[in-house]
Amino acid sequence: MSSGRVLIVSYWFPPAGGIAVQRALSLTRYLPDLGFEVHVLTPKNPPAPALDPALLSRVPAEVKVHRVWNPMPQSSFRKRLWGLFSRRRAATAGAVQKNGVSGGRMAKLVRRVLCPDPEVVWVPFAIRRARGIIKKYGIDTVVVTAPPFSAFMVGNALKRWMPALRLVSDFRDEWLRFFLATFEFQQDPHIRQRAELIERATVHGSDAVVTVTPSLVGELSTRYADQPAAKFICVPNGYDPAAFADFHARPSGSAKVIVSYVGTVYSTTSPSCYFEALDSLPESLRSRVETRFVGRIASDQKELVESRPDVKSFGVTPQAVALRHMEETDYLLLIMTDPSHVPGKLYEYLATGKPVLAFAPKTSEVARTLAETGGGWCLEFDDQAGIRQCMEALASGELATRFHPNQEAIRYYERQRLAAEFAAVLRPVQT
Repeated sequence: MSSGRVLIVSYWFPPAGGIAVQRALSLTRYLPDLGFEVHVLTPKNPPAPALDPALLSRVPAEVKVHRVWNPMPQSSFRKRLWGLFSRRRAATAGAVQKNGVSGGRMAKLVRRVLCPDPEVVWVPFAIRRARGIIKKYGIDTVVVTAPPFSAFMVGNALKRWMPALRLVSDFRDEWLRFFLATFEFQQDPHIRQRAELIERATVHGSDAVVTVTPSLVGELSTRYADQPAAKFICVPNGYDPAAFADFHARPSGSAKVIVSYVGTVYSTTSPSCYFEALDSLPESLRSRVETRFVGRIASDQKELVESRPDVKSFGVTPQAVALRHMEETDYLLLIMTDPSHVPGKLYEYLATGKPVLAFAPKTSEVARTLAETGGGWCLEFDDQAGIRQCMEALASGELATRFHPNQEAIRYYERQRLAAEFAAVLRPVQT
């Protein structure tokens, strides 16, 4: 029996790689087994910083993937262009211009055009194609997953066009408080004003608003207290067991303790706290630790990471290669300064069976998840004594003896199980 026809709108989808594609990919993979006819709308040419074509093999043959042209230039070109504007703005900051024109005028203009985010240029093409898909295949439910948050404009337009359509908006990150403050391009009053309007329209127009942690559910439901509390639902991120079917822990061949960070390093996940903890150890212990970074390192973090002689950096890799790096690590490093967020890679860390060393607030979702699963240790940023003790135990090899993960709790985060929770959101309540 069919559960309905679903269109998933996701800017990031294979062959794009990285953690951002995993939410849509998991729904695509498991919803057909739950009785849904699944369609995906995604860019034909996503400007992804990394490609991982092997992920396409996880898309079931019966899923129809619709790709629409995207006018956005590739990631490398956009970074160079924005870097040029940023340097010009910095070079003229505080200077009095004779013609009265600010040195940041071009950067401001770019932000105005590409508002609320650069991916907005895809939106008109996506709306037009989505309407055709809905008409042709009789779609009854649309799921929009973000970021990029401009994708919500697609869902909002479709809901206005066809009010009977069931709209589910999936917030993989918090937008107004976290995202706008974290990334330089987003830090503009005009973008914030536009983002507030879009988010409000999204929440009010959606039949369900899904997000990934209980804290974020609470934050959104409080911000929009005029909406029914039942509209806001938590379906966490997770991991795909199939991706770990061939995972085999093995020694690195190094005499050192290997600590690996897998994923993107940016301001909110800066490893400065970890390096400070490492540097606080006596040389006899510090020299026993080797730190590895697998993934993209943001430009403002590169000097911090690459200037250290005890660090190896492997850059962006396909998921299969990243897993091979995790096989030979002793500890997996995670940093998150925001208490409401759980980086998606934490669940893949848990799936490896390797201990996690996290730096995050003690009241954070990261701390809660690690306590619930026994997946590792969460260190408070200002707990210098606790950090020192933990790092000494890590470097000496004693910390590993305290690792006792709760496998049943970890299995809750299997994506197949979570897809079933998401499926319950997609089915309208029968009255």
